[in-house]
Amino acid sequence: MSEHLALNLNLRGVGFHRAGWRHPSATPERVTELDYFADIVATAERGKFDAVFFADSPRLFSDREPLAMSLEPLTLLGALAVRTTNIGLIGTVSTTYNDPYEIAARFASLDQLSGGRVGMNFVTSSGDPLAHNFGYDSHPDFDQRYERASEFVDVVLKLWTGEPVAHAGRFFDVHGTLPIPASPQGHPVLVQAGASNRGRDMAALRAEAVYTGSSTIPNGIEFYEDVKNRAVGFGRRRSDVKILPGLVPYIADTEAEAKALVAELEQLATKNIDVIGQLSTELGTDLSVYDPDSPFPDEAWPSFETHKGGQSRINRLRTWVEQENLTVQQLATKVEKGLGVVHWTTAGTGEQVADELEAWFRAGAADGFNVLVPLHPRGTEDFVEQVVPILQRRGLFREEYESSTLRDNFGLSAPSAPVRA
Repeated sequence: MSEHLALNLNLRGVGFHRAGWRHPSATPERVTELDYFADIVATAERGKFDAVFFADSPRLFSDREPLAMSLEPLTLLGALAVRTTNIGLIGTVSTTYNDPYEIAARFASLDQLSGGRVGMNFVTSSGDPLAHNFGYDSHPDFDQRYERASEFVDVVLKLWTGEPVAHAGRFFDVHGTLPIPASPQGHPVLVQAGASNRGRDMAALRAEAVYTGSSTIPNGIEFYEDVKNRAVGFGRRRSDVKILPGLVPYIADTEAEAKALVAELEQLATKNIDVIGQLSTELGTDLSVYDPDSPFPDEAWPSFETHKGGQSRINRLRTWVEQENLTVQQLATKVEKGLGVVHWTTAGTGEQVADELEAWFRAGAADGFNVLVPLHPRGTEDFVEQVVPILQRRGLFREEYESSTLRDNFGLSAPSAPVRA
């Protein structure tokens, strides 16, 4: 276990409640303005967060959320680099629809310019609609996506060494050298999120920080121990991989007020949604043929071999059904209510939330947390003002940054030569 926990803020512009943008404190009209994000990140840096994270999926999620992820991550993080001093800057890249040399150069450049504060979150992306944006008829199957992702990351790591690269593989042929010197942290921190068996192996082999959808301490411990043990099996140390479950916190001066905020946002949420139809589209299965009040049928889950969406997400949905005995209607409602987020959600005072974070940390279910506030900017302010001071008083979180690099603040060692599977 780390000496203190790590905190990472997810920068999803409209927050992680489906009606966060409708709250009186929200300013959704500003989600394409630099100052909007700069103000949120300044709050996180004041709270000594390790990093901020900007996700990416270059497609429209739905016409109800056209601004959910509207900016390209590295462009935004580059602008934020000059507005910040110590906080890390993590951006997402699709290994399915990018070139490793170009991506290696872009992230190495920003890592150099920011003084070693950059992380690269690598994903395989999901869904045919995204493939259509890039001129493909369909999204590759699961195995092909992961094979390409593994080779992609290998090539990027080779390029980041600064040595000449002569790579000839199934997906990429790269012969050349990246003309960018190493940053103060060596190279960008590698971040990954994946709960499938293949995803866990990749996390254990390559990732230095792992975002996970663990929703209880027991399944958090299972994921934590499994990935750490796999890392050891690949010749790495347990401390080489930081496990950061997602957390959606509703915080107020009293527990009743925190729960009232949840209820307020629910009242603001659009209700005339065909939730079963939405889930049918995601799973590629017609759920309307089943009794909505019957237990979710096992045969309705998509085939592992043919599903074009994220396998780890399906695993998390299955866990919900198994643990909570959900019906078709209940699962569809839960997915829509959570804005597709499958993470642990809590509501309470700053002290109550801090108690829960401490419980996860001391139980060995997390090295830290990926904080997904339900609405911006209030959610970040509430966390920094009401939770962080309590964690600091308990000796669970830093009072000042240890370093100006993301790698050092995460407590990660200097990068070594890539591990071979």
